Amino acid sequence: MSFHFSMEKVLSVKQKEKESIEQELGEAVQAFESIAEEIYSLLKRKEDIENQSNYTFQQRIVVNDLQNTQRFLLSMTNKIKELQPLLQRARERMHVIQQRLLQQSIEVKKYEKLKERQLIAYRVEVASYESKQNDEFSVLRFAKS
Repeated sequence: MSFHFSMEKVLSVKQKEKESIEQELGEAVQAFESIAEEIYSLLKRKEDIENQSNYTFQQRIVVNDLQNTQRFLLSMTNKIKELQPLLQRARERMHVIQQRLLQQSIEVKKYEKLKERQLIAYRVEVASYESKQNDEFSVLRFAKS
């Protein structure tokens, strides 16, 4: 007589769903980090160009260079503005998936706790059964002697 959890398949499905959500979260985090790194690199480049432009402006004034720099900075600013909504959506998606993962973890924990309780009840039942058998054997031995 061995222990069999009646909802083992449900627990297994819930665990697979949880693993799937964890993988989805990993992908969402990766997408978020990718966009964030791109924005960071653009901001860093923009800052470096502005610093270089200010330095050049203090040294000498070349109108053509200044115009090119300003156009480039404007295009970088526009690119950053385009990426910020993508970053926000990626952040929101990541948050939604984290919430789903939390809910799924709770579901899995419920089934694991149920399994643990049933296992304890099974062990108590087996111990009681063995105790009754030992008592019967003792009574039979006593009756034979």
